[in-house]
Amino acid sequence: LMILPVLEEAAKDLPFVTLKCANFLAYWISFGAVSVPGRIDGAAQATAADVQGKAEMDELSPGSKGRTLVSPSGWAFSIWAPIFLGELIMVTAQLFEGETSSLAPMIRSATVPFVAANIFQSLWCAAFRPKYKGGWMAVSSAGLASTAYSLSKVHTATLGLTGWKYAVHGLPIALHFGWVTAAALVNLNGAVAMHRKVSAKTVAWLGHLSVIAATALGVMVTLNRKAPVYGGVICWALVAVSDGMKKRIAATKDEKDQLRVGVLGAKLQQRLSQVGAYVSAGASVFVTVTAIMASRASQTKAAP
Repeated sequence: LMILPVLEEAAKDLPFVTLKCANFLAYWISFGAVSVPGRIDGAAQATAADVQGKAEMDELSPGSKGRTLVSPSGWAFSIWAPIFLGELIMVTAQLFEGETSSLAPMIRSATVPFVAANIFQSLWCAAFRPKYKGGWMAVSSAGLASTAYSLSKVHTATLGLTGWKYAVHGLPIALHFGWVTAAALVNLNGAVAMHRKVSAKTVAWLGHLSVIAATALGVMVTLNRKAPVYGGVICWALVAVSDGMKKRIAATKDEKDQLRVGVLGAKLQQRLSQVGAYVSAGASVFVTVTAIMASRASQTKAAP
């Protein structure tokens, strides 16, 4: 991460075609890495030979065996479909842009952090596996945090885009940035919760603070960058966490289990997630309405 500014400066002198090809190649490397089976979050598809991975997947799930309070319902992960499809269209469309294109400055600014984001995401895919336990879980958490940081820089480069240019080059990045922000917190909580000696209170407080942090980021990034899609994705993630806790609470009926790791604090976590989702959605609506009003006001002034 520390050398990103140096690489970004060096990229200014590279041939434009090199940058476009780098984005295209980075996308496919990441797509290939994500497609390799065996990750903890993909262990639901595991065979009998991978019982350990399946057990750890259960501990990260919203079900009764779950140990983390930041555990989104499975439907939330469907957001990967528009992310990967959108970025495929984006990197393919860039191949047809010339050096004199109005998109060229954005592509030059976004290439290094976009390539870095895909490399970090690929490293996360390699690290988030049952064989890496204990302190090694921090590696996967760092990988997602680095991915989010890199995508933040790409997102900044796309902020001035409008219309079809935003739909092709900005929207997929906004979706990816927002979801990986949430995923980094999910991964962090999972890494902590899977330690056998961690207390239920520690897991609960980390979960509560993570939801508060996600809400704060959702509001700040949405308002400061005028990026309603980001806030919408954070809202999506928090609704999924709330739904996950609803399932956890419903699946845990035994009174003696109420104080165990993953159950203690679940009801408060559900409420915090609901509130956070409303707040993030509110920020997105505010930015959208403000932008529409500003656009109409400028049109009125321009009218004869």
